[in-house]
Amino acid sequence: MGFDEVVLEANAAFYHAVESLDCEKLDHILAKDEPVCVVHPGWALVSGREAVLESWTRIFDHAGVMQFVIASATAHVEGDIAWVTCVEHLTSVQGGRVIEGAVQATNLFRNESGTWRITHHHGSPVR
Repeated sequence: MGFDEVVLEANAAFYHAVESLDCEKLDHILAKDEPVCVVHPGWALVSGREAVLESWTRIFDHAGVMQFVIASATAHVEGDIAWVTCVEHLTSVQGGRVIEGAVQATNLFRNESGTWRITHHHGSPVR
């Protein structure tokens, strides 16, 4: 299996962790070394591993369900850094309401001791 496929598997693991609404699962795939950051759609940049986990906790606390269908995922690998661009087709339930949307995402991964871990996620809404 090539690096591109391994990074795409790491990307899928990220979305499975988010769908689980479980920060403990997300903690296992999040980069251990700084920098770690995230830009959720409509949010300012969140920096620092603990702050990133807290931002996901806030999202998970208000979501009953989050389901992703990932489209057009493409991985690029340069040494110990890789990134995936993709479109997230998201269905979520918040406050009893079903919300659907599309988000253009870029996910940056770093190889830490042979494991590709997400170090940055940036999502922007698509119309």
